[in-house]
Amino acid sequence: MDRLERALEKARQKRATLRAVPAQDNARTAILPAPNSLSPDDERRLDAYRIVAHRPRSQKADIYRQLRTKVLHKMNASGFKTLAVTSPYYGDGKTTVTLNLGISLALDLKQTVLLVDLDLRKPCLHRPLNLTPQAGLTDYLLRQKPLVDCLLRPPFERISLLPAGPASEQSSELLASPKMINLAHELKTRYADRFVLYDMPPVLAQDDSIAFLPQVDAILVVIRDGVTKIDDLKRCLNALSGANVIGTVLNNCW
Repeated sequence: MDRLERALEKARQKRATLRAVPAQDNARTAILPAPNSLSPDDERRLDAYRIVAHRPRSQKADIYRQLRTKVLHKMNASGFKTLAVTSPYYGDGKTTVTLNLGISLALDLKQTVLLVDLDLRKPCLHRPLNLTPQAGLTDYLLRQKPLVDCLLRPPFERISLLPAGPASEQSSELLASPKMINLAHELKTRYADRFVLYDMPPVLAQDDSIAFLPQVDAILVVIRDGVTKIDDLKRCLNALSGANVIGTVLNNCW
């Protein structure tokens, strides 16, 4: 058993690695106040997508609060403000982790959060929040759409969302373009209290994440318990070797 295998086994045994939630969460606790009230249909939609971090009394929300604390500790220690969440393949749970972590970060009160959907081929970050983008990142990059017209407000305080916009097959070229590089710098530096959280494409599915790596301070990798193969994890981490990987989230642990 090599080092990676031992690390995964230790995480399973000790439950030390933070874990994403299962498909069903029957806790029906109150929703924290937000700019837009959540309807029962909204709550059911969040349940279906396993978005639970907004619940004030939930063991599953506590998992994301623990993840938030560990992430902030590492990010603040290095003065980092931008974090990308990725995974080896689609289906590992990276978008679920991104949304729950973003909501939990915004509840911390010390910063605002900007969620950015960088999966330009398969945009999906807006769906669990029941938002319908009229424009997004690809419109800004290709069609001169003002950035302010692309931003959305999810029904939670201190969070904004920059959706991907219409799907594009030029995704890696767009993410490496000078306009995107300039935007990434602006998003990072414009507001002192802003935490930028990127939902990145899977590393082994396409090259988009690698193209954007120089623009992010740190990377969080989501892997799926019982599904992610050791060789695939090694390939993923090797592809990210030039970036600052601050940790992994072991998903589907129960």
